[in-house]
Amino acid sequence: MSSTIVNKKRMTAIHLGVAILIILISLCYRTTLNMVDIEPLISILQNTSAMIFTIMGIWIAFVYPNAILSIIQTQNVESIFSDDDERRIILMVGVVAVSALVMCCLLIGTAITPFITHGFIYKNYPDTVHFLGIFFILLLTYVQLLAIYVVIASNVDFIMNIRNLRNKRRLHERFNRKLETDEESSNKD
Repeated sequence: MSSTIVNKKRMTAIHLGVAILIILISLCYRTTLNMVDIEPLISILQNTSAMIFTIMGIWIAFVYPNAILSIIQTQNVESIFSDDDERRIILMVGVVAVSALVMCCLLIGTAITPFITHGFIYKNYPDTVHFLGIFFILLLTYVQLLAIYVVIASNVDFIMNIRNLRNKRRLHERFNRKLETDEESSNKD
């Protein structure tokens, strides 16, 4: 079995485990948690979305011009916009989209909460409504944590790429100096 399949199965198991944990927490606390208890988490989720928009927006602004240049200028495409840059920009746009989805869900949830809490369903099934509210907030929290992880991982990956490129350049410079020195000494002989 390839490592990609194993990694996908492992990630699926982790996501499924987290979903089950979220369901259990939502069931256990559906009668004791109130909206007041969850409001700080909603505020943190909103601020985190804003943070992700800002950070990834800066990254996209950094990488995007190279993508446009690779389309316009066909020569030296690899040096202008590499496969890593393409992968990175797809990942960044994906993270921004996920974070935007979290923000949209929070806005919709905040907008409909007063109508739900004063409606027929809440009066007849308050525990079910609380369960669903807790479940969705915790699910959005997990999704946002994944987005934060991707932001951190892409920054670390970028730093590692810079270090690798710098080390390759230094090695190339040393090798070329060594060749030049060897050529000069062979010419003297």
